[in-house]
Amino acid sequence: MRRIGLVGGTFDPVHNGHLLLALFAREVIPLDEIIFVPAADPPHKDGTRASAASRLAMVEYAIDGLDHFSASRIELDRPGKSYTVETLRQLHTQRSDGDFYLIIGADNVAQMSTWHDPEGILDLCTVVAGTRLAAEAHVDPALASRMRFIDTPLIELSSTQIRQRLHDDLPVRAMVPEKVERYIREKGLYTPCI
Repeated sequence: MRRIGLVGGTFDPVHNGHLLLALFAREVIPLDEIIFVPAADPPHKDGTRASAASRLAMVEYAIDGLDHFSASRIELDRPGKSYTVETLRQLHTQRSDGDFYLIIGADNVAQMSTWHDPEGILDLCTVVAGTRLAAEAHVDPALASRMRFIDTPLIELSSTQIRQRLHDDLPVRAMVPEKVERYIREKGLYTPCI
């Protein structure tokens, strides 16, 4: 069986924290490959600032040149809300050779109990939470006991913070990959409407 890491999210925009979490998880577990899965219609967000196509393009630019990394359109091609459990079910059908590991950041650990069918998610994959601080987050003990916590650097980056900096015309170098920043600036994403 191939060990396949999944990194899901809105990626509005994708940033270096996402990449570092995936890289560390790949080394620690270890994983054969990492698939980034942008959400088309995330259930926990009020809406995205960039289109699904732009968010997928940013992910593709971010992982360009990283061996064993790919991006998937699976949630963009499926109608309705982007529920992780549905994505996992679909991937199990498509990739019968896969042993799946859902990689989440510390910020998502406490929220997992509010996700659609968290028990179903845990039945379909190993949930891997980055940073040892995630283990200290307020999380349902029954869920936490079924997660794997790995020690990763604490990276204090958020897409919200990056969008605000771009809106305010402040630099985001070292926060997002250079190709992602170039794409954002070329497309005029996250800038005030004039």
